[in-house]
Amino acid sequence: MTLALRVEGRTVRGELALDLPPGTTAAKRDRAIGALLVAPLSDAAATLSVVLAAAPSAYAYPLPGKDEAGRTLFVVRGRVEGDRLVPERPEATIAVRRR
Repeated sequence: MTLALRVEGRTVRGELALDLPPGTTAAKRDRAIGALLVAPLSDAAATLSVVLAAAPSAYAYPLPGKDEAGRTLFVVRGRVEGDRLVPERPEATIAVRRR
């Protein structure tokens, strides 16, 4: 597992690479992502003086392909709206899904 998360202005940006065996269900994947992201996302929200608006797994979006170690790639995105950090769909995943 590799996780890099950073606060940029009023947004949170990051990348996640996670070992997911073939056949992993979405529920199991979301639990694994949530367990990894809950502390870093909570820290980022505290830095921004806001609270999380959704489950941690809602901030992670899968990317096509795998990294050189065969791990599934995700981008992590959130933005401040009012007093909450809400998930933000990255443009790259939108463009890939439209093809």
